Amino acid sequence: MSLSSHLSPTASPRLQALAAAALKGGAIARAGLTRRRHGDLLAKAPRDYQTEMDVAVERAIVADLVAAFPDHAIDGEEEVGNRKAPAGAPVIFIDPIDGTTNYAWGIPHFGLTIAIVEGGDVVAGVVYDAMLGELFSAEAGKGAFLNGAPIAAIDNATVEDSLIGAGLPVPSQVRSVPEDVYFGALRRLMAETAGVRRLGSAALSIAYVACGRLDGFFEDGLSLHDYGAAMLLLREAGGIVTSFAGGAVRESGDILAANRAIHPWLLAGFAPAG
Repeated sequence: MSLSSHLSPTASPRLQALAAAALKGGAIARAGLTRRRHGDLLAKAPRDYQTEMDVAVERAIVADLVAAFPDHAIDGEEEVGNRKAPAGAPVIFIDPIDGTTNYAWGIPHFGLTIAIVEGGDVVAGVVYDAMLGELFSAEAGKGAFLNGAPIAAIDNATVEDSLIGAGLPVPSQVRSVPEDVYFGALRRLMAETAGVRRLGSAALSIAYVACGRLDGFFEDGLSLHDYGAAMLLLREAGGIVTSFAGGAVRESGDILAANRAIHPWLLAGFAPAG
C-alpha cells in the first residue's frame, strides 16, 4: 500500500514524513518476526527485552527522520542515533517496537510509534501496526485517522457492555499507586465489565480506544515513547487521557485512557479508599 492510502489528503508534510518512516520501519519489523530463543534476547531490565530488530528498526527510522527534520532532537527508546538540539527545539520520540515481548515470542501484535513534542505538547504522531497494515495518525487540532479515514472514540456508557484493555504489570512496574489499588482496579474490571484485554502493546491499545475497539485502557510505568503518539490520537478522537489521579500523566507513567462516558467510572476505581 502506498503512503497516500495510509493518510488523510490533509496530512501535513511533517505527518507524511513520520508516516513514511513508520512504514519503512514496519516493513523491517514484519520481515524479522519469529520466535526468539533465550540467547537472542537482551534483558535491559528484568522482563524488559530488546531484540536485534528493535535496534535495526530504530536505526532505519532515525536515518529518515534526521534527513527530514535536521533541526529536531531525536529521542529513541533504544537510543540509536539520539541527538540533542538547541533548547526549545522540537523532540521526536520513537519506539520502534512497542510490544517487544510479543515480538520476541513471535506473536504478531506490536506497534511502531513516533511522536513530535513541541513546547511540551505532542503535536503530531503515528502508531503503525505493521502486521495489519494499519496506520493511525493525528496532528493537534486536525482530528485522528486510521489509514486516512477519520476515527472517533465511541461513548459507550454501559459498564457491563464495555471492553477494557489493561496492563498486567511485571514486578516493580506499578509505581503510581499501591499495588493493591492497581490490582483492585483490575478485579473491578473482571467483575463488572464485558471483559479485560491485555494486548501487549500500550500504543495499539490506546489507538484501539480511539477507534472504538476498546472502551478504555490503563497501565502504569509507561514512557512517552510508548504513549505519546497514541495519547494525541485518542484526544483528537474525542477521548480522554489522564493519570490515575485524573490530572496530567505523571513522570511514573500512569495512563488512564478512555472514551468520555467510561473514563469517570475507570477513574473511580483508583480513588483512595474511605
